[in-house]
Amino acid sequence: MRSLCFLAPVLLATTIPAASGQTYTAAKIVFNHPGQYSQAQLEAAAGMHVGATFTADDLGNAAQRLADSGFFDKVGGTVQGSLKATTVLFDVSPIDRTQLLHVGFENFVWLSHSEIEDALRAKAPLFQDYLPENSPLQDVFATVLTQALAAKGITAKVAYDTEEPTLAAPERTVEFRIATPSIRVANVKLGGVSPDLVPLIQKSVNAAAKSPYNEGLAGGTTQDAILAPLLDAGYIQASLSKIALAPAVTSDGASVILSATLIPGEVYHVAGISFAGSPLLSAEAFAATEKLHAGDVASRARLIETLMPLDTAYRRQGYMDVVVQAAPAIDANAHQVAYTVSVTPGEQYRIHQVTTNNLDPAGQADFERGFLMKAGELYNPEYVRTFLIKNTALKALEEYSATYKAYADTNTHTVDLVVTFVRGGRR
Repeated sequence: MRSLCFLAPVLLATTIPAASGQTYTAAKIVFNHPGQYSQAQLEAAAGMHVGATFTADDLGNAAQRLADSGFFDKVGGTVQGSLKATTVLFDVSPIDRTQLLHVGFENFVWLSHSEIEDALRAKAPLFQDYLPENSPLQDVFATVLTQALAAKGITAKVAYDTEEPTLAAPERTVEFRIATPSIRVANVKLGGVSPDLVPLIQKSVNAAAKSPYNEGLAGGTTQDAILAPLLDAGYIQASLSKIALAPAVTSDGASVILSATLIPGEVYHVAGISFAGSPLLSAEAFAATEKLHAGDVASRARLIETLMPLDTAYRRQGYMDVVVQAAPAIDANAHQVAYTVSVTPGEQYRIHQVTTNNLDPAGQADFERGFLMKAGELYNPEYVRTFLIKNTALKALEEYSATYKAYADTNTHTVDLVVTFVRGGRR
């Protein structure tokens, strides 16, 4: 659904008299504007190293490899000096990190993060936990991860998906996951839990031990689920250390035992929350709906509830990439935290296309008549979520429930919306 692609023109110039089939020797290789990439990474990506002999065609191919990596807007190749001591100059323009997607790995319990990165960098030397949107490397990485699992004796299907930003996880990410076998947590062995914390955390540990394993970037991780009661009870610095995973293949999928040590920290209270106001929500309106106040226990759940009206105000107006933050100023001596709330709107997104799945002709007619968020309208996820609930007069849709997926194009700031219907009652 995403239409973003990267085309990098390759330029070749020379200050050495050119001859058909002339061979050069690279005495020095220089990358202008390398950005975050090291010399070794760039040479590996180009496939050219000091001491190598090459022709003009070889230089063009090296520049093309850099372009094809997807990490640059433009790539140019130039040679200077003598035939036997040639300086190769690559002029590269790396794509800004803010335009790349953070890459998460949800449940690769048989592979360490270093094993994952080593396998992926063997195919893409420039990979640093970020990828361009709609990069062909996504399919390459899925294959590489499948092969890495196979080397461990695990037959698996690897999938990936783009996750749009949310209040809890305000970053667009690409999440790779093992789709099959399904991986669930069989047990959580947690050390460092004092007797007074057992009643608080026992329920979350039990719940985590029955759920799919997740250590991705898009929220809802196993670690987050375990720590949730503590974070909601004011233990704002609670964390797990010495995490170890023991995976096993079972008859109906796979399981993992998670062992870790709890570091709860101390209970903090709120010193205050400040917000200067924004064009879509005034400071007064924000304060009127606050769920967290000075003197309260610093509950994460209450903080998210406090930020929700501000986040919603922007998402209703198409600000799909809005980032609402509450920067904490921690007073460790007083065990207090003061929050400063800010909002970074990003760009407004509009509907490009709406596609429905599984509707009969009558249902499709009702949908087209009742669904008012047409092409060109601002994208409002709240409208999509509540469409069936609020439009009870659309009788042909009474027997359907629906899920949706929004595919954003960050170049055009448009959204392709896919709504999938299933017979079986509204939700």
